Amino acid sequence: MLLAQNWERFKVMNPNFSQYKIVEVEKMLHCRDPKYGFLTYKCAECDTNKTIPLACKRRICPQCGKKYADLWADDLVNRLYVVPHHHMVFTMPEELRALFEADQKPV
Repeated sequence: MLLAQNWERFKVMNPNFSQYKIVEVEKMLHCRDPKYGFLTYKCAECDTNKTIPLACKRRICPQCGKKYADLWADDLVNRLYVVPHHHMVFTMPEELRALFEADQKPV
């Protein structure tokens, strides 16, 4: 409940937040909530029901995103050459950040 209240406060404080991002975050907030969808399985032998809430499958979701990160890492490992290499992280210069933040169209 507190998370939802904070999200609503954030949206009020950031009226220019893109609609695309709002939709993605709200899907993530409803991940595995049975109110937003579930599957029910019934055992034919013992008549027991099993209800499984649906996942959001969003990359930003802490639960669902890990799956995508693991799949990406496995795929990358299979495509790399077996040679010594270094991992590097490049950051955007502060002067260019506003330019990239301005263009928020989904790819």
